[in-house]
Amino acid sequence: MLICTVLNIYPLEKFQIEWLRGDKSIHKEEPDVKTFHDQVQNYSSVFNYTPSVDDLEKNISCKATLNLNSQTRTTTAEYGPGHITVSSNNTSVNLGERLEITCHADGNPKPTILWRKLGETQPEVQSQNHKLIINNASWSQAGFYQCNASNGVGSQQMKIKVMVVGPPNIPKIQLSHTEEPKEGESVSIVCSSEGRSAELTLYRRSQIIVTGDLNESAVRLNISSIQITDAGIYTCEAKNSFGIKRSTINITVQAAHDIWSKPDLPVAILPAVGSVSLLTAAVLLIRRCRKKAKSDSSNISLD
Repeated sequence: MLICTVLNIYPLEKFQIEWLRGDKSIHKEEPDVKTFHDQVQNYSSVFNYTPSVDDLEKNISCKATLNLNSQTRTTTAEYGPGHITVSSNNTSVNLGERLEITCHADGNPKPTILWRKLGETQPEVQSQNHKLIINNASWSQAGFYQCNASNGVGSQQMKIKVMVVGPPNIPKIQLSHTEEPKEGESVSIVCSSEGRSAELTLYRRSQIIVTGDLNESAVRLNISSIQITDAGIYTCEAKNSFGIKRSTINITVQAAHDIWSKPDLPVAILPAVGSVSLLTAAVLLIRRCRKKAKSDSSNISLD
């Protein structure tokens, strides 16, 4: 909305307002005077106007004309920034490459444009002209940037998100246990990647176990009762259109040894006692046979 106020007009019925964009007339109006006023008056023209790209670098002016002795006075309307545009909707840049974005804003006087990087305690001024330029893009330069347009009348802001894309970070693969798990225990294997968009996949022996979406920062495998057969090498893979990074972990499982109950003492001793008794009987029988043999040999008569 633009407002043009002209003071000390007389006579008002001879007065006319014309709005101009550069040299082109875009609106005319005359006061709705129903009665004659024999006094000096003020007049304000309110013009609802939506700026467009065609208005860039052009002034919107208010021309006041008093049709009395061909007297004309023209004044330029002052207004704050009402519309901000950027030169590109593509705010993504490859790692190590260059990004340039231009910010445009209407307004009179001509607005001053500052670019700032948000998300910091004291946002740093990136540029003091219309252009935001990032050379040799690094991961730290990704984030939200704000174009601020201001003049003595007002200010407007526009926020954009700059994305730096490239190969994923090396992912992390972790076991929930700090020590070797035992058979039957509940464990979790977590595959994660930070900072960059990547699709995560957890493998075991080249077989896919868990796959995540592109926006997920981690995938998890929960094993409610781990067994010896679950041991082996697990691989965490992070993949996007720029490359693949992997990490592995070798998981071992400690066998659970059963404690066998010892047999009762009598059961353990009885076979031993029985063996001793049989041996004793055998010895006695052999001795008896020998005595009998001697007795028989002493009773043999010679004819």
